[in-house]
Amino acid sequence: MGSVDVWILVLSVVSAMANAKSPKASTPPCNSQGIPGIQGPPGSPGSPGVPGMPGITGPPGPPGRRGDINECPSSSKSAFAVKLSDPFPVPFHPIVFKDILHNLQNDFNLTTGMFTCRNAGVYHFGFDIELFQHPVKLGLMKNGIQVLEKEARAKYSYKHVSETAILQLMIEDKVWLESKLDTAETKKGLIQSVFFGYLLYENCTT
Repeated sequence: MGSVDVWILVLSVVSAMANAKSPKASTPPCNSQGIPGIQGPPGSPGSPGVPGMPGITGPPGPPGRRGDINECPSSSKSAFAVKLSDPFPVPFHPIVFKDILHNLQNDFNLTTGMFTCRNAGVYHFGFDIELFQHPVKLGLMKNGIQVLEKEARAKYSYKHVSETAILQLMIEDKVWLESKLDTAETKKGLIQSVFFGYLLYENCTT
């Protein structure tokens, strides 16, 4: 063995002894955690879950406050029915009826033959006439303006004539019937007539 080989062997032995004496470098365990990173943005909401069972019904609440009581005004009334068993008087004037069938509120004046409105509202007026060998031509008047006309003739027998109208009236409006035939014609035969009217409903004031 040469001198070079001897030195290589010596260095190898010395190096092995040094490695045997020096402590081993510590290696971190495999499960160790590093420093936490920055929190990421929130994720998208998940799908709605299954609804839960209904809860138990709670007890009834206390009674509410009693409401205000308003007195309702009594509705107004107006109605009349009058009768005449004679031929009509002078034409183109209010027919004056002689018999009262109903006029509790006294809205119909027997002296003038006129109905005067005391409660504004919608009214129903009408007349029924029995004729025998008699012509008739009547006009329903409101404040001097004709709102309805009816004409009929019963030449050789009896005949029944009737008509109705719905009128909107204001307080102090006047309604009446008048004949549209001359005096000579109105004296023929027999005639019986009934004139009536009543309030359907008042005008709303609230």
